Amino acid sequence: MSRKSSTSTCCLTLPLKLEKWQEDRLSKRFEIARQIYNTLVHAELKKLHRLEQTAAYQTNQARIRELYLENAQKSKEFRACINTRNKLLKDAGFSEYAFKSDIKAYYKHFNENIGSNVAVHGIALQVWTAFEKKLFHNGKIVHYRKPGDIRSLRGYSKTGKSGGTEIIFRGTYIEWKGLKLPLKCNPDNAYEQEMLNYRIKYVRILRKPGKNKDHWYAQLSLEGKPVIKRNPITLEAIHTVGHGSVGIDIGPQTIAFCAASEVNLMELADQVQNIEHEKRILQRKLDRSRRATNPDNYAEDGTIRRGQKLTRNKSKRYRKNARRLAYLQHCQAETRKRQHNQLANHLLSLGDCFYVEDMEWPALTHRAKKTEISEKTGKYKRKKRYGKSVANKAPAALIQILKLKCESLDLPGVIEVPTSLRASQYNHQSDTYEKKTLSQRWNQMPDGDRIQRDMYSAFLLQHCTPQLDGFDREALQRDYEVFRNLHHQTIQRLRIQPKNLTSMGIR
Repeated sequence: MSRKSSTSTCCLTLPLKLEKWQEDRLSKRFEIARQIYNTLVHAELKKLHRLEQTAAYQTNQARIRELYLENAQKSKEFRACINTRNKLLKDAGFSEYAFKSDIKAYYKHFNENIGSNVAVHGIALQVWTAFEKKLFHNGKIVHYRKPGDIRSLRGYSKTGKSGGTEIIFRGTYIEWKGLKLPLKCNPDNAYEQEMLNYRIKYVRILRKPGKNKDHWYAQLSLEGKPVIKRNPITLEAIHTVGHGSVGIDIGPQTIAFCAASEVNLMELADQVQNIEHEKRILQRKLDRSRRATNPDNYAEDGTIRRGQKLTRNKSKRYRKNARRLAYLQHCQAETRKRQHNQLANHLLSLGDCFYVEDMEWPALTHRAKKTEISEKTGKYKRKKRYGKSVANKAPAALIQILKLKCESLDLPGVIEVPTSLRASQYNHQSDTYEKKTLSQRWNQMPDGDRIQRDMYSAFLLQHCTPQLDGFDREALQRDYEVFRNLHHQTIQRLRIQPKNLTSMGIR
């Protein structure tokens, strides 16, 4: 397993102001790094294949599959088989240290551009991370990197402020193997200057797609917690932190939250546009171009030929469209990340302890396995679920950002509540559970009130018991009047909005 740092880490990303020849040199080094990466992946896959052919490994894997089918994952025998498998992998050289040792045979031919520090602590670590997901987590395959896929390289700092590394921070520029890459620093920015006083763990060079060319950045990984951003005039913290519990009911496209002072229902990352149609058009253009410039790669029926080396000719129009596609996806990701950070800061202003259901988001993206026929139409029901919604809105990313912010501020943080509490089915007034369909977006309360389902779930999650085995009914009865008033105000505001998602149930 990978060794994690024992100290806190924060990042400061600064843009690089480069000339054309410097950008070309960086692109060349990133392409060399890609070739070293693929060479190491090929060598490790061969090593893994040899291990999988041994009798001991095959027997152990067969027993693991049998125990898994018997639902005996918690048995001592299953744990013993997993330990045996891990030992066989380690003895065969599948560890972070072994990967760092193996790469020494490949980078020495490119020592003028890629030195030992970047190869060992940058490239080898990326390869090990890919294999670690496949071997010890839920990864399925280790991919080779295509041209342009390497987006970052780092140099590890062993001693001092930035010594012992090939990518060195020199105050106003980054030095890497004879290259001096100027930084865009603002001496009047108090946040940047205070962050630069921290000890630098390592420096990473980032490449991000732009509209007409790539943009380059230097990301400094610093030892310590992030500096609190303050108003330069009043010196007050820009983002305040509240106190109290906040209930969060998050879905594939919406989020409802309930705090002592605010109840709200909103669309996640509403500025993120649905780009699936434009992506599909660009992808079809790229596919037609590939077929026209590489006809020998395809059989008569249009499928890719197997068992032969493929050509990779790319026309100017192909490169232009590929850049447009990359830039389109990059803008969407940056917009989503920015809005998630803004929402996380707003949630932190409402409280310091957050209750959210422990959702399995990957499961919601998979197509339904069961084939069903609609009773009304007699047609087959669609098997699509929430794949595109989860991909566009990234609800899990928001929760992860909130966790990191709580950790950096030493707050109680995000508490994941088991879904077995059934917050969407419970009614605190009658103390009963009522199963509802997804289309039923309102709760009819015994006192005659109609309460929006997601906001009511957030209200219930806000009042979970400390043991996370139920809801504090006395606190629910006490705080319900305030919640109801805030809920009605939010509904009135949402109804005058020009457009709301249908999943909100607002008409």
